[in-house]
Amino acid sequence: MGIQLKTHKMLWGRSGNLCAFPDCKKELAMDISETDDTSIVGEEAHIVAKEIDGPRGESPLTPEQRDKYNNLILMCSIHHKVIDDQPTKYSVELLHDYKEKHENWIKQNLKVDNIKQREDEIYASYIDEFLKLADIENYKAWTSWLLSGDHPKISKEQYDKLRELINYIISRVWYKRYPELEKALLNFKNVLNDLLIVFDKYAEEVKNGEQIRTIKFYKIDRWDEQLYKKLLEEYMFHVKLIDDLTLELTRATNYIFDKVRQYLVPNFRIKEGVLLLEVGPFMGMSWHTLRLEYESEEQIEFPYPGLRKFMEIRNSRSISSGAGISEDYFLPTYE
Repeated sequence: MGIQLKTHKMLWGRSGNLCAFPDCKKELAMDISETDDTSIVGEEAHIVAKEIDGPRGESPLTPEQRDKYNNLILMCSIHHKVIDDQPTKYSVELLHDYKEKHENWIKQNLKVDNIKQREDEIYASYIDEFLKLADIENYKAWTSWLLSGDHPKISKEQYDKLRELINYIISRVWYKRYPELEKALLNFKNVLNDLLIVFDKYAEEVKNGEQIRTIKFYKIDRWDEQLYKKLLEEYMFHVKLIDDLTLELTRATNYIFDKVRQYLVPNFRIKEGVLLLEVGPFMGMSWHTLRLEYESEEQIEFPYPGLRKFMEIRNSRSISSGAGISEDYFLPTYE
């Protein structure tokens, strides 16, 4: 799973963005820009190595524990190499001592905005939970089932995570420090909620409850060509609406990641890049990879305008599958 965002914020903030090696205290940067090759980049060094055959790797710590805050120390690249090249001299106990003394020095000598640091860590924990419940590591895989031709489906396990994610976002305490990041999360929640409402309209559990799939409701038990065509048209509208909401969900996710980079961690997911979608199969069993982001003019307070308006404007998005509005997805209104 790697180092979580909250752990990252804790390590950098509590280290004062300075190398923790005694008498070094070089100011560190989170990443190197294209125009500033002289920046010193900080490295999140493992005290007990990430792998058992690494420096100081012999330890009962689990792989997950090795990526926790207590097992990390912030170093410049030079001293990171020094401690890993001489693991006997720089023992686990010695590095813990370096870290403790460095963080105490930061508290005593630097003016740290403790309220901002605490709130940054809380925001980061929200993003960590978002990444877990949205299963971002497997996002391309589970969304491909929603986009799988004419038969959208999803595992019950992932469906339950997404339901939990909606409730998680709704229930957060917002500190108003980063309102654009907060709105980006709420925008995602709105898309996801409508996606599940639409998906649920014609859904059934199969495979002993392990999967939820769209019912092919156009399949009728008698031959009625007019009814069949009508139901098939409604079915394809439904499938394409699920497609378009899944595309929108990806735009909303990349929008969150943009805001995380803007307000919390500049190099967040730089290595992984933009979240992509994979759709297909098409003729010859080929698949297409899509990049979905909000255009600059769409990056307003809440880019997703709600289900009805989205139906109206979806074919104006950069990529879309369907068009038109159906009243079947809205509760009737009474005079």
